[in-house]
Amino acid sequence: MDLFDVPGTSPLPAWDSVAGSLAKHVVPTAFDSGTGTLTVAGTSTAWLTQVRLLAGPLVQQLNEELGAGTVRCIRVVKNDPYALPALPSALPDSARAPQPSDPAIKAAFIRQARQLPREKAHFILPG
Repeated sequence: MDLFDVPGTSPLPAWDSVAGSLAKHVVPTAFDSGTGTLTVAGTSTAWLTQVRLLAGPLVQQLNEELGAGTVRCIRVVKNDPYALPALPSALPDSARAPQPSDPAIKAAFIRQARQLPREKAHFILPG
């Protein structure tokens, strides 16, 4: 269920105020009002472990703000909550960027690409 579909409550503002510095590293991603499960996600195992260790007090403080029994447990998942969905490996031609038809624009793209910084090649010489 979407966090914003919960009638009368939104765990988002409550999470930010209750979690404190954790809220910068672990964010709520889902809330199931039927089971009272708040799902939070983060990229760092250390911050997720911190949430697991503080789950009891966090649930208690969330319920003080949202109402008794609103949040019954916190489910912790490791992923990047800010990552964009993965694109398919092979995009259809219609999804690819159109190539410029004007020769002057095409030449400008080529000149610009040649001026981009490149890494030096590293060669291993036989010993």
